[in-house]
Amino acid sequence: MKRLMADKMQKYRNHRIITPPAAHPCGDANRIMVTEHRISIPLTHPDLQAAMNNNEQSSSTTSGEQRIVPVERIDGAFLTNNEAFDEPTIDVYFTITELLSNAQDEAHFHALQNPNLSPSQRAALYFQKGTSDGESSVDPSRMMLYLQGGPGFGCASPVSGLSLASSSSSWAAAVLLGGKVSNADGKSFQRIVLMDQRGTGRSSAICKQQLVKMFPDLFLLDKKKEGEGKVVGEEFGGDSDARMMLVQARQQKALKEATDYLSLFRADSIVRDAEWIRESLANPFPSVNDDGNDDAAVNGPQPWGGALGQSFGGFCLMTYLSSIQNPPELVYFTGGIAPMNTPVREVYDRLWLRVRERSWKYYEQYPGDVATVKKIVRKLLAHENSADPIILPSGGILTARRFLQIGLALGGTPGTSFANMHSVINSAFVDEDSDEISNAFLKTIDYEQSFDDAPLYFLLHESIYADGEGATQWAANQSYESHVKANSEFDYRVTSEEDNSNPTLFFGEMVFPFMAYGDFSELSNSGMRTLSEALAEKSDWLPLFDETNMRTALVHKKKSRAAAACYYDDMYVDFECAMKLVQRGCPLEGVKVYVTNEYQHSGLRDDGANIINKLAAMSKNRLHVPS
Repeated sequence: MKRLMADKMQKYRNHRIITPPAAHPCGDANRIMVTEHRISIPLTHPDLQAAMNNNEQSSSTTSGEQRIVPVERIDGAFLTNNEAFDEPTIDVYFTITELLSNAQDEAHFHALQNPNLSPSQRAALYFQKGTSDGESSVDPSRMMLYLQGGPGFGCASPVSGLSLASSSSSWAAAVLLGGKVSNADGKSFQRIVLMDQRGTGRSSAICKQQLVKMFPDLFLLDKKKEGEGKVVGEEFGGDSDARMMLVQARQQKALKEATDYLSLFRADSIVRDAEWIRESLANPFPSVNDDGNDDAAVNGPQPWGGALGQSFGGFCLMTYLSSIQNPPELVYFTGGIAPMNTPVREVYDRLWLRVRERSWKYYEQYPGDVATVKKIVRKLLAHENSADPIILPSGGILTARRFLQIGLALGGTPGTSFANMHSVINSAFVDEDSDEISNAFLKTIDYEQSFDDAPLYFLLHESIYADGEGATQWAANQSYESHVKANSEFDYRVTSEEDNSNPTLFFGEMVFPFMAYGDFSELSNSGMRTLSEALAEKSDWLPLFDETNMRTALVHKKKSRAAAACYYDDMYVDFECAMKLVQRGCPLEGVKVYVTNEYQHSGLRDDGANIINKLAAMSKNRLHVPS
């Protein structure tokens, strides 16, 4: 029976290397190989389904009680329950970057390049370098997992988006080439795994087109295309009232299904996807021994050797420590300690103050832009109040509030992000003496604000703070309205006036209900609007973090050693909230913290090699930080 289950597991995973690998030159005359993988993963992992069925809410427990049962084996249910294979799957895409360091590696690379291999055959061959049949040449303890920021955007691509030119060119280059980053046993890392988190990049990406295909009834009330009929629901027959009742009933059913579906795209699912990938790499050919036990169980846990989480990726690592019994052995956070135990409304109350500070900082560097931003806002407000809105190439409307969302970039390094914002702002008008908005500016705004292409950010951003504690209810917008009532400095309609002495403040890392009311074309329809509202009102989120489990992994059983880079002036991640969690007796007590104001949130991109080298040394007590 177990042999049959093992065979079914291999088919269910459907691991593919979708194209022949590519080789690239890198530092010190080395070469790297990049393979592109795709694997099928359960849409709903069994333990999460059980948690949802049990409706495990923080309201049913008292503070400090364990709320999350950590998973020992992510695919365990599939080896004991034949019905588990009926669970629908989604595809997750990831790349593996590794050194070609000897003749055997080069020969293996050329074998994988055989154009006659199918993607599945190529994946099977990938694991057979220097091994006997049924074994894997991949050692998880010598792999580094990377979890990117977001949520809602795909991972950087090696070489094009993540330089490997020399050992100092990026954090990834330092891991593979630098010689200063090693696993818990002191061995070098052989591979870096870059995963597009589910619903992003090439991992069953969520977009409006896909949602329309999956939940067509959710979009029944949207304006029909010309020639498809003039009456909503006319295809259902009956009088207009009966048709509308039927349309609304079908839309409500689809809304519930779509809300439940998108609830599966948070950190709790993402870390389980990472475990599924790790298990599939460590045991690509599930088998059983003579006693009828699967070999993976006999060999014991094989956790990732290391994991690096940038921004939201760090939030995911906190969920990893909370949810997985054998988390990565080395855990590195860069600007990624979630404000656990802080109510979502307070998160945004504090964020608005940091955005104000960064807006001031920007205007200090570019004082001439105070007047320019005011002029742009007045121009856009005038068009909003007329019958002649400014339409972007994407079909969205450039309102003043949408323009101010370019402040999302304020949290980067002033030398680059500020300079880019300055360039965008000063391209707004056709010429210095004109108040006509330039087409180049409109195209740039569309490019800089890609929420139409990555709607998961809009739909799920506030839910990253929903730790089983009720609805988020557009917390950023509520906080903004509260700040405006208390201080007109936050009201762009007031500060944009020529005689107002205050600069017009930008918006930051926030999402708003207005984004689905014309500002963004792909978000502005009945289906997407009602879906965003349903997610904002959803109150039965599962918990993401568990203090007891984190302390067990970091302090009591010391399964993971961890270090974090915390940026004192970080606009996106609250420094004070992070510091509360790393104190003695707190959830992340075991994390060694490097505090700096030398970098902004983009530190890993700006100086990744130095930062990962420092964190690696800290985690192994080779550097006295903190002193």
